[in-house]
Amino acid sequence: MIKSSRVMRVFEQYVKKYDMNNNNIKAKYFHSLKVMEISSDIASTIGIFNEEEVAVCELIALFHEIANFDDAPNYSIEQEAIEDYALKSAEVLFSKGIMRKISEDTRYDEIIKLAIYACNKEGLPNNINLKVAAFCKILRDAHKIDSFRMILNYPVIDTRIEKFPSNMVYDQFKQFRVIDKKMSENNSDDVLVSLSGVFSLNYRYSYAVLKRNDYVDKIIGALSFKDKNINVFFNQIGKVLNTYIDRKIGE
Repeated sequence: MIKSSRVMRVFEQYVKKYDMNNNNIKAKYFHSLKVMEISSDIASTIGIFNEEEVAVCELIALFHEIANFDDAPNYSIEQEAIEDYALKSAEVLFSKGIMRKISEDTRYDEIIKLAIYACNKEGLPNNINLKVAAFCKILRDAHKIDSFRMILNYPVIDTRIEKFPSNMVYDQFKQFRVIDKKMSENNSDDVLVSLSGVFSLNYRYSYAVLKRNDYVDKIIGALSFKDKNINVFFNQIGKVLNTYIDRKIGE
């Protein structure tokens, strides 16, 4: 049986070899903990999981970026990792024997691999059932929600806004679509790319967490604008997003 206490103990044993005085290591450590906390809350709220399955959600969350700890000391947080961290993390969890230290039970192995691997991918396989899909969606929501905290606490994006967003990025935003970061051409685009993550969430509870933490207004409030018109534009973006969040909570 997979138990929350055992999951946490093995995670702490694994990461203690890393230097927590390194800011990137520390950021990844607390990101893992926050994603676990949010995942546990979502899993407990949606009403389809038993106690062990909630613990599996916590396991998936804690280890979803475990491979990044090796790269973290020399990794600039604002840069993109070249390797697929999700695929690599799923491999590390099983190839290094971490999973078997948590439990000898193999019933959840394929679900855990899929959920971690799918964290940074589009879509899900068509042949999985609703509960397996939920394991994947919970991690995606928790990871995305904590990305907003990361934006506020770490130099993930440049907050100096001197231009309006590019037309292509803004058109995607107006259609309530998640924007591919590869489309970004300036700092304004980077902000909209990050904020468009709001459109990717799957659960009402996830939107409630966004609202409770006031992430949209905090992110926009942390920006510095070159002129008043751009400031007004982003304040309007905030109103649109908050209305969208309220509607999702009310559905």
